[in-house]
Amino acid sequence: MLFSLVFNVLLFFLLINWNYLGEKRRNPDHPDRPLSMLVGLPLALGLVFTLVNRVFKVMFIYQILIFMVLAALIYWVFFLIRKK
Repeated sequence: MLFSLVFNVLLFFLLINWNYLGEKRRNPDHPDRPLSMLVGLPLALGLVFTLVNRVFKVMFIYQILIFMVLAALIYWVFFLIRKK
């Protein structure tokens, strides 16, 4: 989860600040961006995206487990019906 969080934060940082960083490198007099936009927004978006992704993965695993239990139960019920 830590790797995913770091990767997502870096990805959002680059996506949001790519133009700003290029403009700042070409023109050092370009006005500074507030720290909340420079770091805060990508950090928040990366954290939320990582948490949502993790929740979907856990929900998928639970759904697969429930499906397997129900499939085994249905198979067992039909096996008993066929045996009688």
